[in-house]
Amino acid sequence: MAAVPINYAALLVAAVISVALGFLWYGPLFGKKWMTLTGIPMPAEKPPFSVMVRPMVMSVVGSLFMAFALIHNITFGASYLNMSGACVGLFAAFWNWLGFVVPPALNHVGWEGKPWTLFWINTGYFLVYMAIIGAMLAVWQ
Repeated sequence: MAAVPINYAALLVAAVISVALGFLWYGPLFGKKWMTLTGIPMPAEKPPFSVMVRPMVMSVVGSLFMAFALIHNITFGASYLNMSGACVGLFAAFWNWLGFVVPPALNHVGWEGKPWTLFWINTGYFLVYMAIIGAMLAVWQ
């Protein structure tokens, strides 16, 4: 049984993409709405970097896990479907998003009463992120 080839440079680029997209998504694009819906108060001043380090590190680690898992799914899916290129990465990204990101987010809406707008902001980020890195990882693998 052969190991799945891992392009570690691609994993690092995926982490950088996560930070950049997260900055845009939860900043200028949907930041104010996201803060309102989550109940996070808008600080009068920007929080110091020391406060931001922990959640940022956790996000980067999570994005590395996601990219690592997606590389495996792309590899197996490409082999099974006899496909290659960005298309297989987009297919893998969509089906993984639908199967592993959407269901827990639906629980937040159903059990915790979170608003649908928050559902779409959060799951939308992961759909866009996974599509970008899925296509990139499939091509760059």
